[in-house]
Amino acid sequence: MQFLFYPDATMTRGHHHRHLDRLDHLLRTHWRTLLLLFALVLLPLWGFGEIAEQLLQKEPIPFEVPLMLWIHGHASAFQNGVAVTFSLLGSARGMIPIALVLFVVLYRLRHRLAWFALLSLGGVAGLNFVMKQLFERPRPSLWTPALPENDSSFPSGHAMFAAALAATVVVVLWRTRWHWLALVLGVLYVLGMMWSRVYIGVHYPSDVTAGALFSLAWVVALTRVLHPQRALEAGRSQGEEVHASR
Repeated sequence: MQFLFYPDATMTRGHHHRHLDRLDHLLRTHWRTLLLLFALVLLPLWGFGEIAEQLLQKEPIPFEVPLMLWIHGHASAFQNGVAVTFSLLGSARGMIPIALVLFVVLYRLRHRLAWFALLSLGGVAGLNFVMKQLFERPRPSLWTPALPENDSSFPSGHAMFAAALAATVVVVLWRTRWHWLALVLGVLYVLGMMWSRVYIGVHYPSDVTAGALFSLAWVVALTRVLHPQRALEAGRSQGEEVHASR
């Protein structure tokens, strides 16, 4: 009788149930992918956006200057050498040869991996240039840095490229036995690069943090679009077929 008098309401409830069932199936089937996208794309982009919004509104970040002065107050000759080494390695003179070698090695393995690396590293380089022109944040002037810079401060190109390089290598090696080693070394490398730029005095902490967060989101998003792991799986399958035929 309810159906006779209220057919539209009954059909609406059934329609809603179907949508809920589909949502439940989506969450059960793809929860790992959704969690990955939330943790490694949406959260980093949110963090980058929060920092960028403060800069656009000319709002100072209170802890930055005291933190930089504290780091500078604990400087040493050993730390000077480490910071300069990291910064030189992360400069264009250091990163271009590394990127070219990585591209050639991956191109010999699988073309898709090489194009993925090119878009990952080349993409952050281009986006860094654009964002520096957009934000035009002056460099810190708390002391005279050992390696002075003349362009804008935000976001840090060194941190962006280091994070993109580390994330790219981790993605390429993720389904091998070397993935955890690549992850640990990559995190240490990125943190070292971020620290070196603040230690030298050419970047604020927010510059390096935002740069690393953006690159992480960029590389993970490219991974979901280009699926570079499929190239490794295809190569592994072909190798197994050749071995079986023998």
